[in-house]
Amino acid sequence: MDTRTELENRVGSALTLMIRRAEEAQERAARAQGMHPTDFRCLGYLYLKGEPVSPGDIITHLGLTSGAGTALLDRLESAGYIMRARHPDDRRSVLIVLDTEAAAEPLALHEHIRTEYQVGTAEFSDSDLVAIAKFLKRIEGLSAELNEALYAPKAPIRAAS
Repeated sequence: MDTRTELENRVGSALTLMIRRAEEAQERAARAQGMHPTDFRCLGYLYLKGEPVSPGDIITHLGLTSGAGTALLDRLESAGYIMRARHPDDRRSVLIVLDTEAAAEPLALHEHIRTEYQVGTAEFSDSDLVAIAKFLKRIEGLSAELNEALYAPKAPIRAAS
């Protein structure tokens, strides 16, 4: 029987490798389509959302700067994968609309990856999947907190007057 520390180490190692393999899969899939991995991830995000989204939502989801997000959307628009459309409720803003026909090939690859992951979870019960989802959500939240704490801008030191 494994000790608690050994079990936690096994989980940590498996999680680290899973993240690495998932990133490799995304990168290889993107390269196979002649795309940048961030472009490929963006198309997947838009596909899963199933509706137009704001550029800000995309930038936040992908963890990009405003400039990098604009460059990403320019590339995807030039390739014909997306369109910028006026927001129906706010004429000052735009929404990003996925052209599923133009993006059919990369979206088919996204769907293939998603299907394979679903096959990988078939042996787990619903309660197993609830526990796995709870664990992953907790780790995601902890990671966000650590990132914020570790990389938050430092307040300037003020001279005493």
